[in-house]
Order: sequence, then C-alpha cells, then structure tokens
Amino acid sequence: MMKVGKLCRIICVCAILTILAGCVSNTEMKLNLSPTSETTYKVVTSSGKDYEFIQPSINKTKERHTGGSVEMVFSQQTESVDPQGNATVNITVKQLKYTSQDSQGKQVVFDSQDAKSKSDPLMKLIGASYKIRISPNGGVEVLDAASAKRLVKEGSAEKVAARMLSDEEIARRHQVKALFDASKSSYKKGDKWSSVEASPPGMLRSKSFEKIYTLADVKEENGQRVATVEMNAVPSSKRAESAEKEPAMGVFANMFDEKDTYTGKMIINLSTGQIKSYEETLKAEWLAAESSQEQKSDKGPDQLTMGFTYQYSIEKID
Repeated sequence: MMKVGKLCRIICVCAILTILAGCVSNTEMKLNLSPTSETTYKVVTSSGKDYEFIQPSINKTKERHTGGSVEMVFSQQTESVDPQGNATVNITVKQLKYTSQDSQGKQVVFDSQDAKSKSDPLMKLIGASYKIRISPNGGVEVLDAASAKRLVKEGSAEKVAARMLSDEEIARRHQVKALFDASKSSYKKGDKWSSVEASPPGMLRSKSFEKIYTLADVKEENGQRVATVEMNAVPSSKRAESAEKEPAMGVFANMFDEKDTYTGKMIINLSTGQIKSYEETLKAEWLAAESSQEQKSDKGPDQLTMGFTYQYSIEKID
C-alpha cells in the first residue's frame, strides 16, 4: 500500500503541473509591438479568374485566364507605441514584383530585382515609405502615404502604383484579420472566435463568409510563446458591411452550381507581438451544364466552368 506521504507528494506535483499547464496554454490573442523594433516581411497578394467552355458536340474547348499578383518586401519599423498598444509604424519598400495577364494572354511583368525593369517608372517605389498605425487587434489606419503616392506619374505605371498605395490596399496589405474579433482576455488551445467578412474584390459572385478561427497550438520556442491559429470559412447569410450590393454574375448566378473552399493559417510570436507567417486561400468554382434534354449529341453535355482564386500571404524574413 502506498504511503500517505508519498501519495501527498504525487498529488501536489500533479496539482502544480496542472496549474502550470493552464498558465502556458492560456494566452491573450493580440499584437504587442515593441518601440524601435524593426522587421522585414514579404507580402504576396494574387487573384485570378478562369473560364472554360467545353462543347463535346463539336469537339471544341475554349479557355481563358486573367489575373495578377503583387509581391512586396518591406521593412517595418515601429516608431512608438501609445498606452493603448497602438503602434505607429514606418513601412519602407525594399523589393517589388508586379504581374498581370489580360483575357488575350498579354502579360505585364515588373520585377525590381530584374535588370530588364530598371527603366520602369515603378522602380521609383523602391525606397518609398509610408506611415501607418497598427492596433493590438490587427487593424490598420493609414497616417501618411502622400509622398509615396506622388512618386509615379507616368503611363500605365501610374494607375498600378495608385492602386498599390491606396489606403484600402495599404490596409489590406498590413492588417491582421485573424485578430479582429479575438476580444477575450484569455484563450486556450481549442478556443474559437469568428467574424463575418465580404468575399475578396474580383470574385465572380459577391458573398459573405464567416471566418472561424481556432487556436490550434501554443508552445514555447527559445523562451518565447508562439501560437498557431487555423482558419476555415463558410458562406454566411449575414451581410458584411463591405459586401458589393449586386453579385458580379447578376441574374445568371442561380444558373450555376457553386462550390468553394476558404482556409488559412497564422503563426504569431506573442512575446514579441510579431506575425511570423499568415496565409489565406480562397478557391471558388461555378459550373453550368446542359440538361440531358438539351444535349445536341451523345458525346456529353456542353458545360461552362468559371473559377476564382484569391491568395494572401505574409512572411517574416528577417
């Protein structure tokens, strides 16, 4: 029979481990940027639309792809942090790559690392700076981007630069949506929170999604607390404030069978208040096919497939 003294020691140890485990797993989900800190990030935003019309009756297939992407490497220097945790941050563009493809297959490529792009007006954005305020819940307010916006005033590059440096695009580039509604003072592994957001710009059928975030893991790495948050989004009947008033597909939307997947993952260093990585991917597809009564031959129905892909990622590289 186990001695009472030994049993008491075991119970005490188990109690202590339970308390410690609770302390390690509970955490506050927010940014905690430090004054004078500096980090380098790479952000990639891309979207594309695909069109495929298959007509088995005449052995004909028509395909089309349009889309584009922006890749930006920038330094993020925290100038100050107020008592509420709002950080004033200076962003400086280090590298930039822009690509686009129209419906005819014509491509436009700018790459600041490529000698072929050295004469492009977009090169003026390398070294450009703008100032933003980042709140503890990941919201972004543009404080001053006027000088950067005045740099490119030539040809088609002017429109590209204006779009990249609009307040909406700057906010979209730097905000951390995964933290917007993580309002509890403490979270533990397995806890969830959610927010309703509009589909990304350019989606063929505008809709709202409920993004459900799950705190998948919290662990210690080199004396710092690192959290992993996973996201899975589902269509929502609630209307997001920024949702488009009319579906891009208009009255034809109900003619298509629709399916989509929308997932994401964030890794955040809670000790330094810095995002280590964050990514989101939305893939949507719409399919319309002839009924058996409408088929013109026994080779199968004519069918139209349209797709939309949106990707966003940010990665700490220094």
